[in-house]
Amino acid sequence: MADLPLGKVREMKEKLGLRLFNKAYFGATEADRKIEEAKKERMEKKKNEYHGQHRPKEISSKKPVSTFRPVYQHTGGKKKRDPRFDNRAGMFKERCFEDNYRFLEELKKQEKDELAKEAIACDERGEVETAERIRETLRRMENREKTKAERKMKQETLRELREANIDRMMRGERPVFKTKAQVKMMNLEKKFKQLKKDNKLDKYMKRKAKKDAHKEARKKPSFEQMYGYQQ
Repeated sequence: MADLPLGKVREMKEKLGLRLFNKAYFGATEADRKIEEAKKERMEKKKNEYHGQHRPKEISSKKPVSTFRPVYQHTGGKKKRDPRFDNRAGMFKERCFEDNYRFLEELKKQEKDELAKEAIACDERGEVETAERIRETLRRMENREKTKAERKMKQETLRELREANIDRMMRGERPVFKTKAQVKMMNLEKKFKQLKKDNKLDKYMKRKAKKDAHKEARKKPSFEQMYGYQQ
């Protein structure tokens, strides 16, 4: 390197930097050798260290520490769970649920009475839209009650059939299994009996006939479909 021209030496000094240039030009000093040895020892020690799963996270001292940081890195938050889909909450028993929350039916009945009175009051004040919204809410509540009553009736029919088969087997007889059509017919008979008892059978039959007539009218082809008439 001593034989190189001065311009070349200056160029190498700019590329390598002062420390590396002095090391290459003058050779490694005792201090440089000690620094290199200490650096190698640190690297070897770090390499042989056991990196456990729960070891603290190493953060550079040059990076400022945030004020809002998680103190415990590996602890998760409280998990939310829905008791409806959690096995620890047990199996849902509809009959027990109805017995425990029977008071809700009384509250719903009171709410219906209050809504009906409110609808009448809205009619008297001339608030037609508000009265119609209230009556729509009442219709939805009544439809839910009807659906619930029908579901309960179907469950009662299945329970009666199951108990009848148990009695037959206790007497040494073979069980009798009804088809879906037969079970449906039994439910219809029960429904008609209940409607007749409540004096609602005639109204139900008229509404059903009107609904069936509307279905038949929709099935019939129109004049345009029959004769291919187009406007």
